[in-house]
Amino acid sequence: MRSFASALLVVAAVLLAGTAACGAWLAQHVVSGPGFASLAQPLGEDQAFQAELSAAVADQAGQAATDGLPEGMASFVEPIVERIVSGIQQDPGYPDAWTATLENSHAETFDTGVPTLDIGPLLNLATAGIAGEMGTEAPDAGPRPIVVSNTDRSAELANLTRFAESWPLFTAAAALALLLGLLAARRRSTTLALAGLGAVAFGVVLWLAAGALPGLAEGRLPANPVASTFISALAPRAAENFQGWLVPLMLGAAALAVVGLIFRLVAGSRRQVR
Repeated sequence: MRSFASALLVVAAVLLAGTAACGAWLAQHVVSGPGFASLAQPLGEDQAFQAELSAAVADQAGQAATDGLPEGMASFVEPIVERIVSGIQQDPGYPDAWTATLENSHAETFDTGVPTLDIGPLLNLATAGIAGEMGTEAPDAGPRPIVVSNTDRSAELANLTRFAESWPLFTAAAALALLLGLLAARRRSTTLALAGLGAVAFGVVLWLAAGALPGLAEGRLPANPVASTFISALAPRAAENFQGWLVPLMLGAAALAVVGLIFRLVAGSRRQVR
């Protein structure tokens, strides 16, 4: 009976530890605005995504630049818009504008519950350059949301936030379950080693699940080309980041297994000496 109870507690500890790892990653890289911006920052250099994004910025920048101008003047403005937008990534203000775009998009999505990409900061950067060329004053673009999905995800985002913020509780529960499992075990060194190996195995399962994320995302892309390209580029980045997050945790679990095996070997050698 003690062995059965110990096994159940160790399994619970492994599952709770894996859940805590998922929650901690979500809290840092998805629920947190700066964390999300850091995760998606490399997309500022993704050529496929930036091509779609530049087209959207150019369209809205062209409308902003020609608003109120005589119809014949539009043809003179269009080359300026194309030149400014095509070189926007080389603008010194681009990194800050891209970061602001990601943080605004994150805030808009969590505030409204509708997945949104707000290109307002990039549009402000483009219109400032266009206004400088034309000798006019650049208007503030304000929020310029591109809806990723028309479905209200408020409930899912609220549940995601609660789950992510509960990772310390999962961690504490995992530690408690492991401690109780060791206390109930007949051979604690063996139990410790098995707990470490179980955590490594669960880490491998999570690693493989993360690797399948880009494929799942490809099957649920929105119709908007900017949004779909953003998701296609972000999903592999998120999967790679989560897999990297798992590496030190798996190494720690492996170290726990090694410690348990060492204690088991030492205990066995002492019995033989006696």
